[in-house]
Amino acid sequence: MEFYNEILCVSGSELIISENNPNGIMPEGTYFSLQHRNQLQVIRRACKGQPALIDLNSLPSKYRDLAATKIGVPKTEATVKPFKDKIIADSKAITFYNGYKLSDGSLLTDRPDGSKRAMEYAANASVLNAIHEVYCLMKQSRAKLGHSIRGFWSNAIIAVNEVRLSKGHTLPSKEVPLKRVYAKYIATGYSSLISGKYCNDNSRKVTSKLENLIMSLYSMPNKPFATQTHALYLLFVTGKLEVLDQKTGELFNLKDFYEDDKPIVVGETTVWNYLNHPANRPIVDKVRMGPHRYNNVHRPHHHRHAPTFSFSKISMDDRDLPRKCDNGKWVKAYYAYDVTSGCVIGRSYSLFKNEELFLDCMRDMFRLIERENFGMPMEVEVENHLVNKFFDDLGNMFPFVRICAPGNSQEKRAEHFNRAKKYGVEMKTQNGIGRWWSKHEAYTVDRDRKGDEFVEKNQLPYERLVADDLKACKDYNNQLHPKQKKHPGKTRWQVLVENMNPQAPQVSKAVVYKAIGNKTETSIRRNHYATVMGAKYEIPNFSIMDKLTPGNYSVDAFYLPDEDGMIGEVFMYQANVFICKATKIDTYNESKAEATSIDYENYRKQSITVSKFDAATKNGKQELASAVLIQSEVLKEALEAPVEIVEPIKDVDAPITVSEIDELINSKEFDQDNAEDCL
Repeated sequence: MEFYNEILCVSGSELIISENNPNGIMPEGTYFSLQHRNQLQVIRRACKGQPALIDLNSLPSKYRDLAATKIGVPKTEATVKPFKDKIIADSKAITFYNGYKLSDGSLLTDRPDGSKRAMEYAANASVLNAIHEVYCLMKQSRAKLGHSIRGFWSNAIIAVNEVRLSKGHTLPSKEVPLKRVYAKYIATGYSSLISGKYCNDNSRKVTSKLENLIMSLYSMPNKPFATQTHALYLLFVTGKLEVLDQKTGELFNLKDFYEDDKPIVVGETTVWNYLNHPANRPIVDKVRMGPHRYNNVHRPHHHRHAPTFSFSKISMDDRDLPRKCDNGKWVKAYYAYDVTSGCVIGRSYSLFKNEELFLDCMRDMFRLIERENFGMPMEVEVENHLVNKFFDDLGNMFPFVRICAPGNSQEKRAEHFNRAKKYGVEMKTQNGIGRWWSKHEAYTVDRDRKGDEFVEKNQLPYERLVADDLKACKDYNNQLHPKQKKHPGKTRWQVLVENMNPQAPQVSKAVVYKAIGNKTETSIRRNHYATVMGAKYEIPNFSIMDKLTPGNYSVDAFYLPDEDGMIGEVFMYQANVFICKATKIDTYNESKAEATSIDYENYRKQSITVSKFDAATKNGKQELASAVLIQSEVLKEALEAPVEIVEPIKDVDAPITVSEIDELINSKEFDQDNAEDCL
């Protein structure tokens, strides 16, 4: 006999009675008959060099006993071996039972017989694991052949009882109870093996209510300490205090906290254990802590890495500059950062935190994009504060928009860049950078006290604070990138420029300027131009006038001045419908004595515009019909009058044509004196 895929097998040549094997146990015909009736399961078919293998347990009991007797393999040894080889100590089970907490909060190993029970349960788990592994292997191998696993559990019982002393398990010795324990173990895991005396339903019910009451008392608005919570609980169970649940309007039932007609009394240590259990602490702190602190202490956070390309994502956020203005106010700043490089690509300043501060930052960023000929950022990350009015506009401008949760500072990349800029550049170049409440002396800023108020030192004019921060932004961008292994020797600005996302689309100025640009109302004059901020901007061609509504020449012009306040182009809308882009008209000197080549070029451009207008109107004029008015009655009479068709007179010469007249005049027979008669 031999094991094949954890199945005890006997070769077909050993079973069949033949000349070479007179001690076989069945004739060849019986062998094939049993195989045909599926009472003999062939695990491996015969081929050249290897015999067929038959599952010993698939044989009828008569032949199975004969095989065991004649071949001489003990039945117990053959049955136990597949299971015994799979029994391995389960380290996870040992860890689970050694750290298992009972319903009262204590460990299983803290009980008098706890350590012994933990090892017993771990041994039971190891044996059940072996049974499950053999079961799966046997089922899989037999399923390929279309055979059942008949006899598995009878063999499993033999193996379980055989290894009981050597493995130290306490599993049932009967087939039905063992199958029940196995099924529950596979369904629920290690906890199914723990005795019910430790965690019966009544104990769990009382403990759950007790735990909930202690946590509820601890979560009251006055934030009691654990010792005070313990005292409140004792007052409640002794009937000196009632506890009301404001959510339901019901009183806690005192009888729920009695056992054997006696109140359940717990000590301060038990209360502390309940409140500081890892599963309970986040729940009570959800009530006792503010959202910002709770988020930083308990709430899981995402783990991420920066994108590979610049402008794949930008992050925007506001902050107060760390030094006060000389008027006692804090200067508000708004920044836009590229996430890959960390560069400041947009900034704005104000004494007031409002929507205009955000818009100015966006405008500054697009001035940089236009100046450097960058593409459009693929994604923008903003918070709800100050930006909620522009969500639709951001969705039109950027392919992706991410709205960060309010108060979650660690979520926004811009928050991390603000810190890097503050302590990486500002603290090295500016005085008074830090916090008055900082624990570290190097980051502490002193304050003066005037009367009942504290006054920050180092107060400076607004212009000086803005100038210092602009310089800090420049120095920050020109610092070495923090990831030098990935970008050796490169500054943040170099990383920004050299790693631009190739998928970044071109900026749609018509959409961007409408969302964040300045707006003025104007009108198109002389089918040619509109005046914006005292300058004239011409439309591309006369066909643009067809987009206007009848009788309405008024339009909304959106524009974005550059750093010098100059406006190169405006985008015109009427009733929120895009009309055209208008460019600034360059005038020319009308004096030829002073005219330059630029003046002649500007004259040529304007002449072309006028010529195109004349051509368009001329073509339109030619398409007009030459209309004549006729009274309907006259036209009707003319159409209804009979028409007489006259046959031509064939024997009369046709009238002479003009070409024939010319030939006649030029001929020799033409007499000038008698020309009239001749004609």
